[in-house]
Amino acid sequence: MKSSLKIFGFVIVVLAFYSYVGNTVPQKITYPPESADLSADMTPDELAIAGADIVAGKGTCLGCHTVGSRDSGLRFPDLGGIATKASTRIAGMSALEYLAHSLYEPNEFIVDGFLAGMPAINRPPIGLTDDEIKAVIAYLQSLGGTPSVTLATDVGYVTEVSAIAPAPSGGATLGAGLDGPGVFTTYLCNTCHSIDSPDPLVGPSLFDVGSRLSKAEIYEAVMEPDATLAEGFPGGVMLTTLNALGFYQKVSPEELRALVNYLADQQGN
Repeated sequence: MKSSLKIFGFVIVVLAFYSYVGNTVPQKITYPPESADLSADMTPDELAIAGADIVAGKGTCLGCHTVGSRDSGLRFPDLGGIATKASTRIAGMSALEYLAHSLYEPNEFIVDGFLAGMPAINRPPIGLTDDEIKAVIAYLQSLGGTPSVTLATDVGYVTEVSAIAPAPSGGATLGAGLDGPGVFTTYLCNTCHSIDSPDPLVGPSLFDVGSRLSKAEIYEAVMEPDATLAEGFPGGVMLTTLNALGFYQKVSPEELRALVNYLADQQGN
């Protein structure tokens, strides 16, 4: 009887301790960026300022592009001076037309030395609205030029409702029971990490990650990407990108487990 009471008392003390810790340790909660607050009366310069916020946040552009720093080794071209370059990239195409085309159909014109792979940002999981894309264009125009775009500007594209509506049952939608490879591609992990090659992209290659990290370490690398950084890679990029995609709010425990198991199977052979 005394032994049972001691065990019961011990359990109560342990539960009280963890309850105390859970209520005193700060809890980190992150939310995906909200849609930009844009109004029809914004000037091109004001729209460009809003576009800069979208590029750094919801658009996740800085996970793969730099702005005026070409030595970082990111996957896609530096955007410094893009306003001037855009006017000469494709014969017969204006800078505005080229910028719009590059955002809505990003893999049609590939800059020499770079690979295809940029997602169309008006579709999930990034899903910028047409007005938000106009703001991004205004910002890009400001990089070496003068913004001219307003929300009334016709950039030659309008996103169809079917392009942003949820996929039918069984489709690859966020949080819809994807398998490991499905999670990896749907949440754009393949944009920053190679899986079938040891060559790094924006982030380190995951070609042999299963031979280097345990499942627990892979899980931590996904959930706390800045806790341990791979040598030669900057912090903040992966966390910012996943937060902008709403990964931590949308991924299910089953999908997360499938992703970790999939990465653990990558042994470099």
